[in-house]
Amino acid sequence: MNLLKKIKNYWRGKAVDKVRRIEAREVKMPKGTRWAILKSGDGDLTEEQKEALEELEKYAENTCKAWEIKEKLRWINDAEFLQGAKWRITHFLNWANEHVGDDPILKPIKKALETLERHQERILNRWNNNYTNARLESLNGIFQAARRRDRGYRNVENFITMIYLLAAPIGELLCA
Repeated sequence: MNLLKKIKNYWRGKAVDKVRRIEAREVKMPKGTRWAILKSGDGDLTEEQKEALEELEKYAENTCKAWEIKEKLRWINDAEFLQGAKWRITHFLNWANEHVGDDPILKPIKKALETLERHQERILNRWNNNYTNARLESLNGIFQAARRRDRGYRNVENFITMIYLLAAPIGELLCA
């Protein structure tokens, strides 16, 4: 999983929800707000969740700001080239920091913005190369499958043999 996705997941799962929880102590939130803010704005929202997002603007200003910042973060990922991505990250960080200000309720969002700023160069590497960790993830899946089939391997060699049996097509083993 790339770094930008991890940061987006943090915002989706923690930062925006923390802001909602803090603000919910002071303001009564519309029903269905929690699940509505965790989903993407153009996702499959129920009618109740759409109404909750509309009401959110009236009652919970900080939660609405946090949700809006989370939604605009996806804009960075749509850049086609490195230069565009640099511009978008810079523009997004300036806009979001101005939007957040020094409000103590928005502290989790401020922390997420600092993380994005700190890892900006690593995030931009996604546009420099096409490397992914897909091969490593698939190898890890094979290792986990061998481990699940563990029926008392007496030594590492037997475990390695099971990995080879799972990973290699049997036709290639017979020809070797």
